Amino acid sequence: MIPRALALAAAVVLLGASAPMPGLRSGGTLVVSARVEGQPLNLGGNVALYHKGALYRLDLLSLGFPGTSSEVSAIAASVLAPGGITLVYDGTTGAVTAWSSASRSYYPVTQPRGQTAPPNAPPPSAAPGGSGGDPLAVLANVAGALRDVQTATIQLLGHKPLNGHPTTDIDVQMKRQQPGKPLEDYHAQLALADDLSDFPVQIAFSSVPPTASSFGGSMRLDLTDVQPAAPDDAMFAVPAGYARAASLSAVLGHVNLTPSP
Repeated sequence: MIPRALALAAAVVLLGASAPMPGLRSGGTLVVSARVEGQPLNLGGNVALYHKGALYRLDLLSLGFPGTSSEVSAIAASVLAPGGITLVYDGTTGAVTAWSSASRSYYPVTQPRGQTAPPNAPPPSAAPGGSGGDPLAVLANVAGALRDVQTATIQLLGHKPLNGHPTTDIDVQMKRQQPGKPLEDYHAQLALADDLSDFPVQIAFSSVPPTASSFGGSMRLDLTDVQPAAPDDAMFAVPAGYARAASLSAVLGHVNLTPSP
């Protein structure tokens, strides 16, 4: 997950972006190279992305290990239930919800900001509206989020065609050190499509782990075939009849659960 401070710093740059589109639909690829418990791990897959207002939906449709044998990739594919997994982020509340059509279950990965839901409560309903674009509020949030940041830079890299769109490219770097913890190093590059209201058609993110056993690595999301559109509100809400799973890993399973009341 991209640190809140890094995301907010990038948001300041985007405040001057052109008026947002009603929404969009797109397909693309996601490649992740990481180190988990000090061991390298490479994953790749096909994705679909939907956006409307402050809502984002990412469907992971397939999964594999790039550069490995077909047998290993087949094992990776078996981890992902048929139909893939869906992640929805609500920018208004900060809530992230995951669900699977195969297991017919969902899991609230994160709760709305400032709320703690009871164990069996359903996730918050998705609202199509945006999270107000008050520049002063954003700047105040940035000041609080940057309290432990040692250095942060945002730089214009230039302009180029990418994934079928003219883009403006920016580079965001941040070093953060929380009290009593090791230094964290984050780096992101975004290609913002000039003809899509500055929506990113490529996001590259990397982090240097503070210790050998910590999580670190890189991620790149490439979006192609982007179509301006306004997806239905229902696409961002957990389908009716889905049961609340006990964990995110349970959502990936194939066992049907009893729907929540």
